[in-house]
Amino acid sequence: MNRLKTDAAALSGTAPLSAFADGADLARAGAAQTAEHLAAAIRDRDRATLLLAGGSTPAPMFRALATADLDWSKVTVAQVDERFVPPDSPQSNARMIRETLLTGPAAAARFVPLWSAAADLAAAADAADAAMAGLPRPWDVVVLGMGEDGHFASLFPGSAQLAAGLSPDTDRLCLAVDPHDPAPREPRLSLTLSTLLDARHILLMIRGETKRGVVEAARAGDAVLPIHAVLSQSRAPLSLLWAPEA
Repeated sequence: MNRLKTDAAALSGTAPLSAFADGADLARAGAAQTAEHLAAAIRDRDRATLLLAGGSTPAPMFRALATADLDWSKVTVAQVDERFVPPDSPQSNARMIRETLLTGPAAAARFVPLWSAAADLAAAADAADAAMAGLPRPWDVVVLGMGEDGHFASLFPGSAQLAAGLSPDTDRLCLAVDPHDPAPREPRLSLTLSTLLDARHILLMIRGETKRGVVEAARAGDAVLPIHAVLSQSRAPLSLLWAPEA
């Protein structure tokens, strides 16, 4: 593993940014950290919970994690967010998780997807809310990515659902996300910030100078960026991993 350095000076706040030489090193580091936390959970509680984001940055980490020497039968895998598309769709985060992580020995893990064959998005959100409520918490590891607009999960800047998604007082675990505000997108399901922060550890993985700049702005106090809420909280321990684009 070729970590460049831990850059605490570039970012304010308590979680230093760990920088890696490339995406392969980033994936290996993320997988190693995640496996370590899952192994500790299995050792201490005989079970572990892992929540995963979609996107191109986490996918190589999932492939690396799939080779970890864990008792995968004691791991429950769930999702941070999902598009309201069938599970065989190329746009499905669940499909990506199945194809990258839930292979070989890791296929023994229990997978609880957010998508269901509900009549509409609101009903799907209610079903996902109930499914997540049935899982043991706190989550052992939550893996997040981030968009260049500062969104995480499916909590987008300007979205009509953003305030509810970030509210510490919401009783919702999962929200239906309006696909048309602020820009046309697929309908989505997203866990709320409060749900995600009910975690023993959060791992945020990003790539590229643009996203690093977004994180720097959020850490400096730009609360318009949704990721600010993750970076400024003190409820859940956070690891921030970065590598340049290829």
